[in-house]
Amino acid sequence: MTALHPNSYELIRPLLLHMDFHLIGRSILAKKTPAQIFVDNNEAPKALFAQAGHRYILAGDAEIDSFNRGIQKQFNEVILPRAQAEGLGGFAVYYDTPAWEKKMDAFIQGKEIIHADREYFACRELKKNWREVLPEGFQLKMVDAELLAMNLKHLDTLKEEMTSERPSVEDFLAKSFGVCVVHENELAGWCLSEYNADGRCEIGIETISEYRQRGIGTALTLAFLEHAFSHGINEVGWHCFKRNVPSAQTALKAGFDKVCDYHSFIVLLEEQK
Repeated sequence: MTALHPNSYELIRPLLLHMDFHLIGRSILAKKTPAQIFVDNNEAPKALFAQAGHRYILAGDAEIDSFNRGIQKQFNEVILPRAQAEGLGGFAVYYDTPAWEKKMDAFIQGKEIIHADREYFACRELKKNWREVLPEGFQLKMVDAELLAMNLKHLDTLKEEMTSERPSVEDFLAKSFGVCVVHENELAGWCLSEYNADGRCEIGIETISEYRQRGIGTALTLAFLEHAFSHGINEVGWHCFKRNVPSAQTALKAGFDKVCDYHSFIVLLEEQK
């Protein structure tokens, strides 16, 4: 197993074709998302193992024993100790073919691994107006420096979300975008772009618990789509767990279409004391 230099990222593009609904791959190739890439061969790779933040990707040939031993060593000697030291509750692993499913128990030993069913939705055109959905007493605002300078409840949580995919708040403001809903002096929810690349982006959305079931999530999504489609985005993607019925319903209400089901792994870590 060898690390792949960013100048050679184009070599792994064919390996990511079966995962193109995961925009993180294109974002990595465009060098917009920092990542560490390992391959079986740095001249003609047949398999890859990638880390981007707390997301891990397996793609290509799952039967290269020497490469798989390297993945196992990386997980157990580097990734798991680091994640536990950081106090993480867990992390996600995505893969392109079912062949990888048989390898996970060997890759990660002594941890609970959950096989998670997920859904992917996509939207390419605005079908509704957020102004007709947003409840009275709520204001829609862009997530920008002016908003971040305000004294609003839940602002720290928003900043945490802004840096879940970007290395800093400043990097988010420079390369991503988002909308939020404000009620009096409190953030009621927000919708942020993720993995902006090649005229596409994905959605990260949150509605504060006490403001749910009021149509705010739908209004946020529609306002996000309006901004995205008027600023060079042609397609917006939405991922959610299959058990998360409210998330899927919000996507459908906002005009998204179901594209596919897929599987992932969630690796759970012991609670830190």
